[in-house]
Amino acid sequence: MDRNNRTLAILFMASDVSQRLRSALEFGAVISIIRALTTLAIRNFETYIVQSQIAEAFMLTSTVRGEMVTFRAENGRWPSNEPELHNPTLSQESGLGKVVDHLELRSGGAISVVFDGVSSAAILQGRRLTLRPLLVSAETSGPISWVCAAHQIP
Repeated sequence: MDRNNRTLAILFMASDVSQRLRSALEFGAVISIIRALTTLAIRNFETYIVQSQIAEAFMLTSTVRGEMVTFRAENGRWPSNEPELHNPTLSQESGLGKVVDHLELRSGGAISVVFDGVSSAAILQGRRLTLRPLLVSAETSGPISWVCAAHQIP
């Protein structure tokens, strides 16, 4: 009987160690899954922040773009400077939006959005997004599309 009791005690201890090991492995797997999900959530949130800040930039340029199209239809050319357009958004020195510092009128009818160096996302801080008009036809009242200045037409 002594031998059977010893065998049972050894089996019990082995199953207890096995159960603890299994629990530790399961806990480690759960922690790894939580870390992976957290990393994905943070990346998605950062992407959302950048997208919303760029959307603000597009919204702030919408009135300027509309006025520039009207100016071109009336004058047959793009405005050469900001006072010529008479837009108060362009003349504002800084702090135009939550993350946009100011807008600039560039040559050829392009509009640059300069992001704030403090409150905008790290990837946008102090950077410039320039939209340029793309003429669909040569007519002064023809349709116009706005593209990123870095975009090359094939």
